[in-house]
Amino acid sequence: MTALYTAEELLLLASSFDCKMLFGLPDTQLLVIKNRQGFEQAKTSLVDKKLLTSDEKITNEGAIVIGLLEQYASSNRYIRLDNLMTAFGQNNHFITIKWREDGKFQLYVHEDIAFLKRIMEGYPLFRREPLPDDSTYLKKTIRVDDVKSYFEKDTPTVQLECFTIDYIEKTTSKEQWMFFENNGKLQGIDVNKETVYQLSQYFLMKKVYDFYRFPYKEADIR
Repeated sequence: MTALYTAEELLLLASSFDCKMLFGLPDTQLLVIKNRQGFEQAKTSLVDKKLLTSDEKITNEGAIVIGLLEQYASSNRYIRLDNLMTAFGQNNHFITIKWREDGKFQLYVHEDIAFLKRIMEGYPLFRREPLPDDSTYLKKTIRVDDVKSYFEKDTPTVQLECFTIDYIEKTTSKEQWMFFENNGKLQGIDVNKETVYQLSQYFLMKKVYDFYRFPYKEADIR
């Protein structure tokens, strides 16, 4: 789906199944404070997009989008890869909300293999060739000073985060990483532990596969 949505539009559609928040989107109250007319404008826009009728009834097209949002909202696991926020939908499908720099959002549906192909093509760091000694270790702790110079420049990083929700216990766990290539070496920061590592390529790919639950064959790497 290539249509662009505002946060207000997506939250307004989600309100049809009594959902007040969607992972990765701004809080409803903050949106109201920022723009009191935002949700009224969203209604008009959804009519223009033919997702609502002029008397605010849901169209067939609107029901499809709402169904995807309902799957997204009911997931117990979310992955954020930079600006891609992904939930686990039905039948091995991923529901992804993409945040754009202009503040708009796009909604995508992927089968797991198609999504893997998409992110592999979109992230050169994931396609990086392993170094000869990458098969001998997964991660090694290094000093913070070893990466300070990297962050003194305008250099790219890949942020990968996994959030797991236990709806019965009402608890949330998260794992957050920042990956980058520094002087030809793959390095990463475990954000929660505030620890810096030199990493093998296999460690990075294991995180990607584990977070998204892609199947793979384990290798004996220590």
